[in-house]
Amino acid sequence: MLQVDRKTIGRKRRLAPKIPNGCLNCTVRDATVCRAFASDLDVVQNFKSGDRIVTADTHLYRIGDRPGDLFNLLDGWIALYRILESGKRQILEILLPGAFLGYQASLAEPMLHGAFCLSDVAVCVFPRKSFANLVSQHPALAHALIDISMQATVRAHDQLTNVGGRVGTARVAHMLLDLFLRARKSIPGAQTNTVELPVTQELIADSLGLTSVYVNRILRHLREKRLVVLRNGMLKILDLEALAQLAELSTLSPVGGDSDPTPLPAATHVPGGAGIGFRAARR
Repeated sequence: MLQVDRKTIGRKRRLAPKIPNGCLNCTVRDATVCRAFASDLDVVQNFKSGDRIVTADTHLYRIGDRPGDLFNLLDGWIALYRILESGKRQILEILLPGAFLGYQASLAEPMLHGAFCLSDVAVCVFPRKSFANLVSQHPALAHALIDISMQATVRAHDQLTNVGGRVGTARVAHMLLDLFLRARKSIPGAQTNTVELPVTQELIADSLGLTSVYVNRILRHLREKRLVVLRNGMLKILDLEALAQLAELSTLSPVGGDSDPTPLPAATHVPGGAGIGFRAARR
């Protein structure tokens, strides 16, 4: 059973999730499967079975469920996870608005992962049983699913590289920077250095194969070196370029996105990067 992080980070009360007034007014449709119906939104408007608000610290679906629906994430944050036989949790991915959830190779099989709401979320709901028929009738939808699957594969490869190839400090820096870039991209025209990040130290640890104690030490170090501050559900980047170099990134763009990458200047000394004094912690 998923352990809810009761020692929350004191996250600020966010505004209620937004449900658009019809598909025409949906701000994330171009990032979802709905991109296939850009010239005929009535198709998806008539196919969907409704919209739903799901509260924070609850499940959209659990491992082993056979949900009758598929979901577009309209607003809020969701973590996908699996539970090991030992009872430990592994966070697979953190999803932001525009994500498509509940779709897997065999729609008739029980879910292999769970979807846990990190904040209050709004989702657009599609009937699961008739989705295959919709795909067969609209080839553009199949192309959209392929694009989404390929983007998910790129993110999975990046996560595997991060966990298996970087030391603990670089893992955390990489995760924070990627979530920052993805969150900022969801705010049209934003160049802010502060974004919502409703995650706990336990969740970061379960994403990266670290212990929460070790993550706490890393976050304190990054704060003392004036790179980032994570507090009350908000992430503030104090030195974007230095954080990217510590995370071993050469460009600034969300992983698995379709935006052009922004190259970083030539590498410079990262405060505390080489002599951080921590060893990679593995469970």
